[in-house]
Amino acid sequence: MDASYQCRWGAGASPVNAVWPLVPPLLQGEVISSWLMRCALAQGCDATTLTGEVWPRLRFWCSDPDRQLSLEQANRLSRLSGIPPAALQAATLQSLYQTMTGTPCFPRGIAPWFLCLGCRNRRRCGGLQYCPECFKEQIPHYLIQGRLAWHTSCPVHRVILLDHCECCHAPLCPQLITPPQETLGQCHRCEYELRRASTEAVQPNALSFQRATDGLFSSPARRYGDHLLLLTEWLALSRWMIGILRTAARAPSPCTHMFFRELGVNLTDLEPPPTGLPFEYLSPAERASLLANVWSMLEVGPERLIPLAERERIRPSLLLPRDGELPASLAGLGAVLKSARRLNNRPSPSDNPRSVKSVLMRWQRLLRKFQR
Repeated sequence: MDASYQCRWGAGASPVNAVWPLVPPLLQGEVISSWLMRCALAQGCDATTLTGEVWPRLRFWCSDPDRQLSLEQANRLSRLSGIPPAALQAATLQSLYQTMTGTPCFPRGIAPWFLCLGCRNRRRCGGLQYCPECFKEQIPHYLIQGRLAWHTSCPVHRVILLDHCECCHAPLCPQLITPPQETLGQCHRCEYELRRASTEAVQPNALSFQRATDGLFSSPARRYGDHLLLLTEWLALSRWMIGILRTAARAPSPCTHMFFRELGVNLTDLEPPPTGLPFEYLSPAERASLLANVWSMLEVGPERLIPLAERERIRPSLLLPRDGELPASLAGLGAVLKSARRLNNRPSPSDNPRSVKSVLMRWQRLLRKFQR
């Protein structure tokens, strides 16, 4: 991991006076669930047995285990493992979420910019990412930054991350790995060596966006045109851009093609995800494609975006969010699009069959669930 990334993720820790006979060290940047699974394999048991010993009444693996760890839970785990409670809590996503939102507790359901596991009991649809090249060089483990939706690439090996087994296409569920396996380097379903997976070269713009967003955790602001954006403002603007890109890709028109071409985006190459799921559920490659185009739009700046929208007569329904609140750096866009939004008051017939596109989208979602 390069030096610019080391200061923002968990520092790691080594056990001291542990009760368990074999406790692997908490590696730098390792997420709490990854370390717990490695602890279980070191003791020769599965992950459920280990956490049942620590928290007997907690179904730890049936929800997202990385979101947060209470002080009471961290103290109990620390007494058995010898890892300091502060290091255990730093290996969760809670401090990142609080920095991004100012709120210490995660909401139920989707948390913006944090990958969703799609849990059903202990099985999952996604949410974990890894780099095959890192698995070759290091002890296989999963990183805190791998749970962040803007992380799509390995900055060291410059390849797109993976979130599934290349052999059987199962999502990564390392909590289902059981002895005699000793590491997290195999698929839980077919025991394929994950480090052997083929890799795809990184999209430079996606990596640029990733580095810029990471930089805002240590620097006060980043420039967008004449505006200096804080982390929350940067993420809000980027999310707005993701939304209009996905909307335009689903229903392109000649004026939107020209508008986005001037912003450095080719709508023809931007294929909407077949599942139509929220951004936090998409695969690394799908998110990388969107974020690469977001970076192109960010480099253009608002001074060019707003006149382009006026010149191409972009419909307000594309650029105005449903809640009517534009990012502060694009407040001038609201005046350009102040023409009344056309409302279609005709009731949609409920007896009409669904479109082919809608049926295929539902089919892809069903297939995704069967991969658990």
